[in-house]
Amino acid sequence: DFCGPSARRVHVIFNYRCKDDELTHLYTLIVRSDYTYEVRIDNKKEQSGKLEEDWDILEPKETPDPDATQPEDWDDNPFLDDPEDVKPEDWEQPETIPDPDAKKPADWDDDMVGEWEPP
Repeated sequence: DFCGPSARRVHVIFNYRCKDDELTHLYTLIVRSDYTYEVRIDNKKEQSGKLEEDWDILEPKETPDPDATQPEDWDDNPFLDDPEDVKPEDWEQPETIPDPDAKKPADWDDDMVGEWEPP
């Protein structure tokens, strides 16, 4: 969007539907892999620079607060044990889960390895 001859400012708006005007122009935005850009209007360079310096397209960096402190009893462990947590009386935790589709391998040797038990 060219702001007019007096403003001498070029705005690049990615999602914008232009209104019809009497003049036709070719707007070109070149974005390079080194985060620099160039704006051309009718193949004339109007503006260029670095994306990070000229545009607010990235989230602002957060600066840690030097005065912020954690409580003395702070625990960095994301999982804390609940001392009052108990398992239900009917809780069963088998060592293995039976596989009903398991079959004895063809090369299983009972004498060498022992009797085969399904997992």
